[in-house]
Amino acid sequence: MNTGTRIGTAEDAFGTDLYLLLSERTENTVFSPASVAAALQLALCGARGDTAAELAKALHLSASPDSAPDEAAQALRHLSAIVNETAEAGTADFRVANTAWAQSGLPLLPGFTGRLRDAAAATLADADFVHAAETARNAINRVIAEQTAGKITDLLARGTLNSFTRLVLANAVYLKAQWAEQFPVNATRDAPFHSDETSSKNVPMMRGTATRSYCRAGGYQAVLLPYQHSGLAMAIVLPDGPLSTLRPRLSVSGLRDLLGNMSAHSVTLSLPRFRVESSFDLIPALKQQGVTTAFGADADFSGMTEAERLWIAAIAHKAFVDVDEYGTEAAAATAVVLRVAAAILRPPPRVEMIVDRPFLFAIVHTATGTPLFFGQVTNPG
Repeated sequence: MNTGTRIGTAEDAFGTDLYLLLSERTENTVFSPASVAAALQLALCGARGDTAAELAKALHLSASPDSAPDEAAQALRHLSAIVNETAEAGTADFRVANTAWAQSGLPLLPGFTGRLRDAAAATLADADFVHAAETARNAINRVIAEQTAGKITDLLARGTLNSFTRLVLANAVYLKAQWAEQFPVNATRDAPFHSDETSSKNVPMMRGTATRSYCRAGGYQAVLLPYQHSGLAMAIVLPDGPLSTLRPRLSVSGLRDLLGNMSAHSVTLSLPRFRVESSFDLIPALKQQGVTTAFGADADFSGMTEAERLWIAAIAHKAFVDVDEYGTEAAAATAVVLRVAAAILRPPPRVEMIVDRPFLFAIVHTATGTPLFFGQVTNPG
């Protein structure tokens, strides 16, 4: 298994873990596994001991504290490579920005800052959290908004930063891409979407026929909608019954297993237009994944600085996705706040897929299976 596929497999497993936790009590959900993983990988670059081992295990990287920071750097390079590959391929606008704001005067170790610059192309900036935490918060939120074309605003809520804050590590992801095969606008019609067995409502339903990768497996259908000249695609996974029927398989094998064994079909697809926004405090979910040491006085981020002992006080995440006949616009941002302690030879078979009930969606890097965005829709509109 090459490095890209190995990292893609790890991020698929991490994204699936988060999806199963974040979607449990919500209707519509969207988040970016790539953004969350990148922000945690920035932190892992400076983690040591049990703190590094727990973060690495949650990220499905090496659990060895000694090798985990290097693996985190490798994963950050992998995301940068996807960005570069997409930029070289054509028309999709896919951007990733990593930024670190440190308390002015805090001596960060060169090994940590070197990994951030070399692996993540991170921008390092000074801030005065001690005397002007709200000013710093507004500045960070403003930069995140700029990096996401105004789609992610107020990532850090009032009070998240205070005079004990020493470092904020942030990742922002933005995608705007057109479908390789767009849906004819004049084919969109209101049609029923069944949120559950007892309720339905009419929603704008797009409809179009194109040759796409498709599979029908035990209990579900899946289709890939590629974006123009990008190596990226949106996956739609439609269970035969409730969304909950997919959870056991996801928990065992991840998203990539659901997308296996695809082949080219002429797919007549009916898909609702949808727009989903979500925001999360990720610490509870990460604690359920076994990350605990990083959030308390025993945290070891001595690879960042030896001047003060730091711990993670907040992990904020926001995500947005908008899907219509032309393509997709999606954005996400994650901030980790650290404080001081104290080829087809014959016509493809024809199928019809009507997405008229709750479904999963994901934006994936098709070559490696890396999930960039992941979510569900139970109530579009």
